[in-house]
Amino acid sequence: MNKQVLITGGAKRVGRYLSQHFARAGYDVLIHVNQSQKEGELLVTELSDKYPDQQFTLLTYNLSDWKQLPAYIKQVFGDYGIPDVIIHNASRYAPGTLREVSLQDMEEMMAIHLYAPMIIGQQYRKVGGHGSIINLLDTAIITNDTSHAMYLLAKKSLAEYTKMSALEWAPEIRVNGIALGPVLPPEGKDDSYFNSVVGSTPLKNKVELANIASTIDLIITNENISGQIIYCDSAQHLI
Repeated sequence: MNKQVLITGGAKRVGRYLSQHFARAGYDVLIHVNQSQKEGELLVTELSDKYPDQQFTLLTYNLSDWKQLPAYIKQVFGDYGIPDVIIHNASRYAPGTLREVSLQDMEEMMAIHLYAPMIIGQQYRKVGGHGSIINLLDTAIITNDTSHAMYLLAKKSLAEYTKMSALEWAPEIRVNGIALGPVLPPEGKDDSYFNSVVGSTPLKNKVELANIASTIDLIITNENISGQIIYCDSAQHLI
């Protein structure tokens, strides 16, 4: 029987690469999407054609609807089985300072980046999950920049939740985070902006998608790692 991974936000950008990475490693992949339905369908077709002995399933759900998520994820685990690995990648990089943020922004950012991982983790625990949960974070969690205030506050909260859940759910479940630096240009930003960010980091390296995948592989294969936040960010957290 193949191992299985659930990847939220699994059809575009980092998530797409990770879905392909786990497919190459022989996993069945549950690919979660919200608005990227078309991209998800194309990815499922691509992977199913390339790896016919594995299962690739598209899950469509708006994580902002967090109150209905417990029932939904319980059904997912019942229908498709309990994953060996869960990658919380879904994210929305919403601008707005603390002064500007609306109640809707507050709820949406916390739902996507904190409530959804918490709820999925609770259900994983309830059904006897035995495996590894990896939360993709942002190296900016060490800062107090307010240009994307609710996004950052939610990611900071997810980082703390990573450590708390790692302690509570040991030894059955290991929980870790990877704080990413410059991987891809933010949507709406061009290469010149991105290159300036990369150039400002101590190592002056773009974070390659393969770097993220290899860090995930390290976490999965080393059973002594839990409660860690690994900075994969060209040393950006040092400045």
